[in-house]
Amino acid sequence: MKVLLICFALAAGFILLDYTLAIKCFVCNSYHQHDCADWFDNITQHLTQCSSEHTMCRKVIQEAYYDGKWETRYIRQCAVGGVIGPREGRVCTDRFGTYQVLMRYCHCDNQDGCNGGGSMSAILPLTLTSGVTLYMFPWHMWRS
Repeated sequence: MKVLLICFALAAGFILLDYTLAIKCFVCNSYHQHDCADWFDNITQHLTQCSSEHTMCRKVIQEAYYDGKWETRYIRQCAVGGVIGPREGRVCTDRFGTYQVLMRYCHCDNQDGCNGGGSMSAILPLTLTSGVTLYMFPWHMWRS
């Protein structure tokens, strides 16, 4: 019984660790995947588990004047750093470059996918269950 409780507590801890350390983001490029552009349908794209060094998601809107016309590309990716704008990243940062290029960077870290792709609602019940299990565990028996 002791082993079962310890295994459950460890499994719950690893699940919580996965939720807190690594964010999941949409990773696509509208140049190669037309369904990556806005209006973005998160049903057609899948969340990608980012590595632990990535702490936020990024959406880049790139507008460039090429061959006599403006082209817009959308790039969604995991990000190591960036500035999260007001309203949980819904306000983006504009940058103007040389050669008629406009870049708009949007960073967010408030939830997986940052655009409705994930939910953290499972963490609270799991945390409470783990806490109750550890509280009820007869630690005095473990020492003997």
